[in-house]
Amino acid sequence: MNKTIRNIIIIIISLGSISYWVFTGVNKKDNETPKIEKEENSDLIIRLINKDSTLIYDSIKGVETISFSDSTNFTNILKNQETEEINIGKIIPYTTTEFLSLSYSKKTLNNYKAYLKNNNKFQEWDSLNTSLKTNLNFNILELATYIKEIGSFRSNTSVCYYIKSDEAYNVVSLLNLIEDSITPQVTKRHLYYKINTDNLFQLLAGDIFTEKKSYYLNLGDYFIFSSDTSELNYIYQSSEEGNTLEYNPLYVNYKSKQYSKYGLNYYSDITTEDDTLNRILSYQLRGEQSGVISNLNIFYFEKTTEKVVENIIVDTTLSEEEQIIEEIIKSSTESQEEVIELGEITYLLKNGETFRSATVKLKSELDKNGYDYNKVKTNHVYFIINNGKTKLDWNTAIKKYLDKKQTSEGDYFFMKKFYY
Repeated sequence: MNKTIRNIIIIIISLGSISYWVFTGVNKKDNETPKIEKEENSDLIIRLINKDSTLIYDSIKGVETISFSDSTNFTNILKNQETEEINIGKIIPYTTTEFLSLSYSKKTLNNYKAYLKNNNKFQEWDSLNTSLKTNLNFNILELATYIKEIGSFRSNTSVCYYIKSDEAYNVVSLLNLIEDSITPQVTKRHLYYKINTDNLFQLLAGDIFTEKKSYYLNLGDYFIFSSDTSELNYIYQSSEEGNTLEYNPLYVNYKSKQYSKYGLNYYSDITTEDDTLNRILSYQLRGEQSGVISNLNIFYFEKTTEKVVENIIVDTTLSEEEQIIEEIIKSSTESQEEVIELGEITYLLKNGETFRSATVKLKSELDKNGYDYNKVKTNHVYFIINNGKTKLDWNTAIKKYLDKKQTSEGDYFFMKKFYY
């Protein structure tokens, strides 16, 4: 009897244990939260530039860290890389809808070469580099030592690339080594050059520079590259007239949201016709000790119908408080048939001549050509400095030079003739 009871108890305990094991196992399976693998974003900048249609922007917004441990990541080019403020808006056209700026140095190039080797892509790069060194004595590593920033931008329907350098003269000297033998093209007194390779940017950071560009224009510290001169001429005119991105309300709002320096900045107007607000996509990368901090945002701004501002001249060497932004009145014509180029009036300052003395000579020159000095000087006369690189409006020039700053040899007054 006791043995039978004992066996029954053992059976009951065993069944209870089995039931508990089954119950807890099933319950654990039901309540377990499935792991969601986050999409690897080390190549996100490449996908953004290539307009990857599978990207869902709202799902990738936020801040994250991309480790340097995976040497095949493109973001590794930012290793030990300094950061820069975004200033390209002062050069590129008002109509720019997208740009990329990448802080650059000799370190960046070495990082990029390491990235290529780790992805078995170095052979093609080395072949192109060797060809340029052997045939044209051009060294991409030497060029990299003079570069502060490289990038791209889209205005109208064209994409241009650019290089920024604090030592523009040295960049010019190196580009001269690979300059095409054709005579530089001259448009409106400015030169457009052609180089013997259209793969320069593929050597610098090819994964984000896939198009071929061989024509370039030098604007101070910037070298703008395009596939033809027509787009370069548009960029030059936009820069001369002050129709640059820094005056675009969308860009101004975007800049106000950027609080830190980053090694890579990507800006893109992703607004569609159906959107009630303008949408600006901002993607930034900054190299830290162990990896890259990435920050993707979408900023929303009220839509604006404001058109391109024309002929605004700003002296960018002055502080914000000193900058005078004034719209220059376009000259009118007597009739459509008389719209012809009428020439220019210039007065070149002599060595050591003061600004005040030069304005007296300018008045005489204008009077001789039938113009009222006091009526035309503010809206039609410019003061050209820095060997023709900087164009100041009258008020800015007066504030900076009249009985203050000494003029330099080669400075001159300029006015395009027009009908009253």
